[in-house]
Amino acid sequence: MSVYSTPALRVGVYRCPPGDALWHEINDNIGARPHVVFPGTAVGLVRHGVRLTVTPNDVVFYRPFETYERSLRDARGDVCLFIAPRDLEVPDAPLGRSDARSFLLARRLAARLNEQDALFVEETAAELIERAIRGPVACSGRRAATRRDRMELVEACKDLLLARLGTPLSLSALAGELHVSPFHLTRVFRDLTGRTLTQYLHDLRLRAAVDRLGEASLSRLAADLGYCSPSHFSDRFRGAFGMTPSQLRNLMEADAAGSA
Repeated sequence: MSVYSTPALRVGVYRCPPGDALWHEINDNIGARPHVVFPGTAVGLVRHGVRLTVTPNDVVFYRPFETYERSLRDARGDVCLFIAPRDLEVPDAPLGRSDARSFLLARRLAARLNEQDALFVEETAAELIERAIRGPVACSGRRAATRRDRMELVEACKDLLLARLGTPLSLSALAGELHVSPFHLTRVFRDLTGRTLTQYLHDLRLRAAVDRLGEASLSRLAADLGYCSPSHFSDRFRGAFGMTPSQLRNLMEADAAGSA
């Protein structure tokens, strides 16, 4: 685990491989500091009896000494960047939204922790925290039972999106599998995630593409992630991250070389 630590701030990359015993235990590793966590892989969580599916589209907020359970959603296990300042009032909502800039900033910070560049680490961590707490996901519904039902619907939908990442999807089919109306699904999903279903799916696909840059050709990435052509994929990628896949690959390689 790569960690940067001062009395005021702790930043690190946490990894829990698929075979670890922690997948079958109550986790109590948060400690005395609040945590803002940027997932690098999808993982299932149970917090206060509520089941969540967190993905690289999300930010997770933990209060001091909070416990949780996790379940496997990705063959790589649980990989995430955590930022634990000494003092921070985290939002009441368990999840926030990680936009494209936040996603890339978290990736760069994780890649460069070994440099122990205090100014870069602390400045980037501060920006990530500010961006995260600016847009937490709101609780939807007035009654507790309604809020729980809506959250369970959204988490089940996220599981379906992860499972069908590279396949064509229709709203009616998704709603049918979840036993709700298409209108209800779209409204509740947007209310709780801050994204439409289409936006959330494309964000998942593009973040998955970032993990595979350099491992597959543009044509293979486009096909595997459900895009009709490499040009369509490249346009989506540039629109999300402000650069082409090759430009981002070069940036990531430079970060990796600098931290070696």
